[in-house]
Amino acid sequence: MTSKKKSELKRRSTVLFLLAVLFILAVLLRVFQLQVVKSAQIQKLALRQQEVCLKLEAKRGVIYDRNMKILAFNLPAESFFAVPESVTNKGLVANRFSALSEKSDQEIKGSLCQDGKKFVWLKRKCEKEEAEKVKSWRLKGVYVQEETKRSYPYSPLANDLIGFTDIANNGSAGVEYQYNQVLSGKEGKGIFQKDAWGNSYQIREYPLINPQSGKSLVLTLDLDLQAKLEDELKNSIKLTGSEAGSGILLNPSTGEILAMAYISKENAENKSSELRLKNSLVCDNFEPGSTFKIVTAAAALEKGIKKPEDSLFAEKGKFKIGKKTFHDIHEYGWLTFKDCVVLSSNIGMAKVAMEVGDENLLDYAKRFGFGQRTGIDLPVEAKGLLPSSAKRWSDITTATFAIGQGISVTPLQLVCAYAAIANGGLLLKPYVVKQVLDEEGKVEQEFQPTVVRRALEPKTSYLLTEFLKGVVTDGTGNTVKIEGVNIAGKTGTAEKPKVRERGYQKDKYIASFVGFFPAENPQMVGFIMLDSPKGMHYGGQTAGPAFKRVTEKIIPSENLLVKNKIEKPQVSFAVASREQDSERQKSAAQAATLHKVRLNKQDVPSLKGKLNSGSDEKNLTLLQDRKIMPDLTGSTVRESVKLLSSYSITVKLQGSGKVIKQIPLPGTKLTGGETCFLECKSDD
Repeated sequence: MTSKKKSELKRRSTVLFLLAVLFILAVLLRVFQLQVVKSAQIQKLALRQQEVCLKLEAKRGVIYDRNMKILAFNLPAESFFAVPESVTNKGLVANRFSALSEKSDQEIKGSLCQDGKKFVWLKRKCEKEEAEKVKSWRLKGVYVQEETKRSYPYSPLANDLIGFTDIANNGSAGVEYQYNQVLSGKEGKGIFQKDAWGNSYQIREYPLINPQSGKSLVLTLDLDLQAKLEDELKNSIKLTGSEAGSGILLNPSTGEILAMAYISKENAENKSSELRLKNSLVCDNFEPGSTFKIVTAAAALEKGIKKPEDSLFAEKGKFKIGKKTFHDIHEYGWLTFKDCVVLSSNIGMAKVAMEVGDENLLDYAKRFGFGQRTGIDLPVEAKGLLPSSAKRWSDITTATFAIGQGISVTPLQLVCAYAAIANGGLLLKPYVVKQVLDEEGKVEQEFQPTVVRRALEPKTSYLLTEFLKGVVTDGTGNTVKIEGVNIAGKTGTAEKPKVRERGYQKDKYIASFVGFFPAENPQMVGFIMLDSPKGMHYGGQTAGPAFKRVTEKIIPSENLLVKNKIEKPQVSFAVASREQDSERQKSAAQAATLHKVRLNKQDVPSLKGKLNSGSDEKNLTLLQDRKIMPDLTGSTVRESVKLLSSYSITVKLQGSGKVIKQIPLPGTKLTGGETCFLECKSDD
């Protein structure tokens, strides 16, 4: 080998060596870049390829009735999902799960074959038997996730009010929807990770984000009252052949909804258990008919236009106004103003309305809350329909308005209006949620009665109550009369409007009755409405008897029986002029608070105005039977000692005159033999 060849070989060897060194340096540099410079980024990418993020369901809050009966809670359930790249036989998986769901096998297979899809739900909320069946299939790439399923132990009771949830446990109707954010809490996120072979997923031992449980709710609803109301609605639908029936029970001193139900004919005959998205008592409007006559009566009384004893001629049952002829059921002649309400004379009330005037009629309708949403904590509330202005009313418009035609209201609005009469004149905001509880069951928030406005002066509400008592004792509502109980209320019968066109349906009526009891000390306002009863269709013939049957079931269980001879309690309401609006609102709120304390504690007998009423013995017997510490505030020492002696209670006095403080407090249950401490103060 020549020196020239040796030199060339050496040169090539050097080049190859340098190239090898450069290659090794490039590899080392790349390794350094991957292992050091981009380490965190690459790890994230690797994890992303190996992980699936799954939402972890938060525990939804429980819903209770006012007596802490569980209305809605969670049951454990299992849900199945697939990680498409781990599924070895997509056709088999699709075929098996299509038999358990509403999806076809093609839909499921399409989801499993979709590019980039990492997660597919196959079947949610399986109960135990179904879940065990799925597990027995041992399908590759199919996994189980523990979830909860909403359960309603008393369903279908109060379904419309409580509502329901969807497959993801989100509220879809009723309280479940309205308070979804409170009930649902905050969901967490969990990590699912591949194993070393890339064909299995496991949840890590800890979630990425812990779910936060939802709050629980205590409703104003009384499940026992709800059951009584629904049972009677079903019974009345069968008796009258009605297409549907509705009812509400409300506490007039607080605005609390105690029961609320809509029953269709199919529900009554157990032919349907369909869950409804809307609550008809809140969402649907109807023509109120004669139950709306309280507006004209209230305006006439409060404006001093009419007195109860004023006379009107009822035209022997037929009276023409413009081109329209108004009729009464009977050919009445001369009637007092009170009798026009008691006997539900359309002609009499139309004449009164002419004197009251259009502006006053519309004003008092709005004072009662008609044409406005009540503000109840339920979804999709309707506001009814009132004329926006009374400027261009004809005499016919005035007359039809007075008798509840040509307008629309919701059942809830009507109940709230009658509650204002019952409680002394205050329009209250109705509500269905009483308390919000935290995870430990402690009260986190408590809702209180809200005064919207003073609708009537106390004197007017008292006179209207007398009118409405007369409806039951001597008028169109005499089918509601119950021996020993004073009920105040009004019947209503309205033609049913056509759908999407003018005019009324032939022989289709809405029959209703709304009232409160006991009239002297109202504890409950009730409403019954029957849709299209067959045959007898007047409110007094159909809805009235239904109201009576509900009341007869309620009174014994709720201790609401008050004998006719007990005098009407004197409630002190602060009255302010309308020009002093802020002062009037303040007075109304104070009055509502006082009224609420007195009436909300139904089992707390009050001494005021009773021991001197001439029926001492009956009152003492009533209080002894209840075995509840009465409210002695404001009573004299003599009255207090006389009452407490019936309980075998020792009395210790401090001071003289009238009681200002007492121990035990009003409402305390008594066992006998207690000592009562009374602090008294003289009026001097």
